[in-house]
Amino acid sequence: MSSSVLRLSLQRLGSRSICESRIATSNHQLSRSFGTSAALRCDRQNLSVQYTTNSKHPGEENRCQSQKRTYSSGLKGLRSKNKKHNDAASLPSDSPTILGQSADLPIRARFAPSPTGYLHLGSLRTALFCKLAVLASNEGAFILRIEDTDQNRLVKDAEERLMKDLKWAGLSWDEGPDCGGPYGPYRQSERLPVYQEHVQTLLDHDHAYRCFCTPEQLESQKRELHEAGKPTIYPGTCRSIDAAESDRRAKAGESYVVRFKSDKFGRPKLHDAIYGRFQKKDMEEDFILMKTDGFPTYHLANVVDDHLMKITHVIRGEEWLISTPKHVALYEAFGWQPPTFAHLGLLVDLDGSKLSKRNDSVNISKYQTGGTFPMALLSWLANLGSSFKRDVQPPRTVEDVANALTFKFTRGGIKLNLSKLEYFNNRYRDAMLWKPVPALADQEAKLIDQHLTQPILSEIEAITNGSIESAELTARAWRLPLELVPTLTNPTEKGQYVYKAIVSKQGGFQSPSDLISQHPYLFWRVPLDVYKTSLAKARPEPKVLDALEEAISQESYWNGDCSQVMQAIQSKVKPQGVDQLTIHNVLRVIAAGGQDVVSQSSSRMFALLGRDEWTHRLNVVKELLSELN
Repeated sequence: MSSSVLRLSLQRLGSRSICESRIATSNHQLSRSFGTSAALRCDRQNLSVQYTTNSKHPGEENRCQSQKRTYSSGLKGLRSKNKKHNDAASLPSDSPTILGQSADLPIRARFAPSPTGYLHLGSLRTALFCKLAVLASNEGAFILRIEDTDQNRLVKDAEERLMKDLKWAGLSWDEGPDCGGPYGPYRQSERLPVYQEHVQTLLDHDHAYRCFCTPEQLESQKRELHEAGKPTIYPGTCRSIDAAESDRRAKAGESYVVRFKSDKFGRPKLHDAIYGRFQKKDMEEDFILMKTDGFPTYHLANVVDDHLMKITHVIRGEEWLISTPKHVALYEAFGWQPPTFAHLGLLVDLDGSKLSKRNDSVNISKYQTGGTFPMALLSWLANLGSSFKRDVQPPRTVEDVANALTFKFTRGGIKLNLSKLEYFNNRYRDAMLWKPVPALADQEAKLIDQHLTQPILSEIEAITNGSIESAELTARAWRLPLELVPTLTNPTEKGQYVYKAIVSKQGGFQSPSDLISQHPYLFWRVPLDVYKTSLAKARPEPKVLDALEEAISQESYWNGDCSQVMQAIQSKVKPQGVDQLTIHNVLRVIAAGGQDVVSQSSSRMFALLGRDEWTHRLNVVKELLSELN
């Protein structure tokens, strides 16, 4: 079936319209309140956390210092306190709050994947929450930035496929490597002079130094520290090299990295929009800012880029929380205000174990090829770590998802409940079929054709030619050869016919295969053996057969929903003492092959099969009855 035909069908089914998508702009005045940051690796055992059960607005920080705080250690302690945390609870404002900031203000959030692999479920969820925060704010912007500084691990087609997967899911961006923007370039490998300039600034202000230690020396130092029972962190060997000597060795071509002087900034603390107050118990080691190949590390590049691109909210996975103090220290060293940081709880398996990237459930391709509607996938992901407001309708657009979300986030491991995805998928499918939105007719017509109509047609063809066998059909004597209803042999009509069959069955089927196995009579003519078995059990009431034949002769009865056909039959036989159940049993035998089979209502079967097909099936039944008599 063509998408245009399906679009017209959808438009006829409803007339509700939706609001147009908001246009995000990038040239705006950024008025915001700042919390602090977030980050990556480190030994998770070396941290202690301070946090208060009620989050505070950044402007209230000093006033709150004297209040009683609860202390706990590690991320486990953070997770165990207030599993659902609303940062905005203490903000006196009439407008809703998004991650501690009024929705009246703009949010600029970035999704910054590394093209060292393909997009997985956790990354898509991070991108989604960035997009939703932007949409829920006033004139925000969603930025796509490619962090390709790890040149040794790049996957050739990862960037192209990543963009393709984001678009498949329905996520678009306002600035990025493909569409540009005011703060480009948006690919880190094209920003090397920017990082080198900022590293030089840190060197000039004595916040960093060159380290000339070779890999062999570093390994030897670690081994000695380990044998001495000390932490195997970099001991600051090259700190004692004076600036002149460092410059001379660098100009001579000696290999080096640039390290940050972490002890100058103590133990940075921050307030995360989801996890609350956070501070590590030990100071950071002198971590690397610039590698020997001239590429920056993540710690430097993300801080520099987030500042220069005017990012207001850094939304990323919980695994980066441990590195946040490094980033806070860098913001302080540059004299910059940090953005608000929000770290999302990680996805885990149902048993609480960490999800492996080798787990099939994390692969986006599983959902692309498995019949999952993109919008249903986004609704499901939005509820992994947050939740929808009560009594919301199934979201039809990303804007709908943003409007439905509470922006109250859960801490810690988020269990991957695939049965909930099926729930969202079915609700979205039903909304498209029976509550059409004219503004989305073209888009949703393509989805219905791709996810429902074409799979049903493919399965019907495969069953008909014998390439697959349906155990359910075979068990009910629907065996080969099966004769298709004539409409399904017409290339221009079969798509529309299947669509009408889908729409007529409101609820009750989970997949195209279910519809076929439950209602085979809609797609094939009833086999003679099925009729014979049914007629041998009970003969249909002749008065109903006569009334049906009379109704078939009246062509005008078969227009529209065919309700006149049913009315004509009832008005003919009820005065003769035939009850409603008997009428339907007879009609079910003719249309579906038996009184006790699952079928749609008689009126729906009239409308779907049509006058010519009912004529054919009635004649077959009458001939078989003649033989039996």
